[in-house]
Amino acid sequence: MTGNIAPFAGDTIDDFALWAEEIRQTRLDRVAQPARIRLFDGNWIERGEAVERLDGSGMTLKLNDTGSIVVELPIDREDRRGTYLAHWALDQDARSTTNIHIIVEKDGARIGGRAAPDNGVTLKTGGDHGDRVVLTFLEDTEELKNVHVAANPFLPVSLIQQPKVQFLIGRADWVLPASLAMNLARLQVFNFDMNKDILDPANWLGGMWAQSQIVVKPRPMRNSVAPVTIMTGTIKQSWWEIAAPILEDAELQIVTRRFLKGDPEPWPGAGTSWRQGTLFVELVDKSGFRTGTSLGGNLATGLARSIASVTTNRVEDRYDLLTGAPVDDGKYRLPGKLGTAPEMPYVTYIDGDNSGISGFELVRGAGGACRITAGGESMPGVNELGEAVVGYAGDVLGDNINIAGYGVGSLGSILNAFLMPIYKNSVLAYTSVPLIDRAAQQGWGHALETACTNVTQAYTPAAFMDLRRRRRETDPKTAFTFTVQNAIPWIIGDNGFGHWWLGDRSGATNRYLGAQVHVQRCTELTLPLDGGGDWEAKFGDVRAHQDPLEKAFGLVATAMGAFNQMGVA
Repeated sequence: MTGNIAPFAGDTIDDFALWAEEIRQTRLDRVAQPARIRLFDGNWIERGEAVERLDGSGMTLKLNDTGSIVVELPIDREDRRGTYLAHWALDQDARSTTNIHIIVEKDGARIGGRAAPDNGVTLKTGGDHGDRVVLTFLEDTEELKNVHVAANPFLPVSLIQQPKVQFLIGRADWVLPASLAMNLARLQVFNFDMNKDILDPANWLGGMWAQSQIVVKPRPMRNSVAPVTIMTGTIKQSWWEIAAPILEDAELQIVTRRFLKGDPEPWPGAGTSWRQGTLFVELVDKSGFRTGTSLGGNLATGLARSIASVTTNRVEDRYDLLTGAPVDDGKYRLPGKLGTAPEMPYVTYIDGDNSGISGFELVRGAGGACRITAGGESMPGVNELGEAVVGYAGDVLGDNINIAGYGVGSLGSILNAFLMPIYKNSVLAYTSVPLIDRAAQQGWGHALETACTNVTQAYTPAAFMDLRRRRRETDPKTAFTFTVQNAIPWIIGDNGFGHWWLGDRSGATNRYLGAQVHVQRCTELTLPLDGGGDWEAKFGDVRAHQDPLEKAFGLVATAMGAFNQMGVA
């Protein structure tokens, strides 16, 4: 899928220069073409191509979250033929199916979606553009929010679920697709052998997924550098809800693509007999943070490469600078194919008068307060000790008081009832930690203190996790946004048609910061669909700065919580 580019057939340097210019012009002509938009009914039967689109049509794609597609079509009662699609979409009762699907194709990317269930079709009359029908679609990532995680996908949910919680441990890029495939099998297919790898196509007997709406692309369990994770879930949680924080930590990306008749095989050996509209899902690593990638640099010395390695505790990430190591640039030697290799990003937008970018916005934050306080409840044993001391003192006091020859008796319970609201959670109830390094970086003038909103017992793992979570929320941040004209000089596109796409790393400079290059992953792409307009891209750190101790506690807490629900802890 590299476009209509003929291989080089010349003999001289001049021939090569002409060939390269033809390639560039071919790509520019393709970039200049507007997005192709087709509408389908609920059975994925094509109903037409939306050619005439009004201002207000646009598409926003988000990394690992549901994007949106809005298409505004003119509608005219006197020209039903010319505005057929608008009439077809509006007259729901006349359609054989109520759902409407969309496919948007632009520069190698294919984005699918389904009309929003609440406001998918809206009729608006009057205004500058006359009467129009506004179609609102949710991008295909939304489909994964409607697949829930059964504790045991191979047992009837309505009859029995043992164990009570689905519990999977392994590499993130296998655990998440495996859980999704198991639950898709529960919803769409039957008779799968639990002792086999559900992501191995050799185990897919008898056209197992032939009629499935959603199919997970197969992948082997081996050769993975993704972090180990624990995934737990019940039928009340969607797969996306559970997967989102794991994807963020592992820097994996959900990639979806609809199959249409005439497409090549989704993967070697898959065949082409799939139903039109079948949604293929896979997780890809566009980050490269565990195999080596560039996180920044400058125009003079280039982009520095670093790698995140895992320490012996299997949870802590350490970034090491790679110097002198050979770089495999084979992915950039594929004829006619564009793209960004995760381990060696290169796209850099240089801010200037003729750079193709405008509206550049760089956001940098020095971080928050330099002291954090957590807690709210006394550390374990303090309240109990206070209760015991007051009770014992009251009993001794009561036993030694005589009134008219009669002993008063034990007063411990009475004193505790009166004094406990006063002394409870007042001793050793808070953990307050100064952030010395942050204060040194910020200078003498800095915000003094912030507090965690959760109420936890002081000096416990939960309190320290709360402290680290609050520290991470107030850590320094860097992000940038700009509007870019396509193909000046870099082409935005997917599947070999563009230099970069959603999720890829790209760099940018700012005229006021000299040669410094900021490299971040693209987290959001927006494109007008009315036939004109430029791309708007947002870049930022998609991976939460998670403390290693918090990560360890989190994994343990996840496991123990699952065991508790299962009834074994």
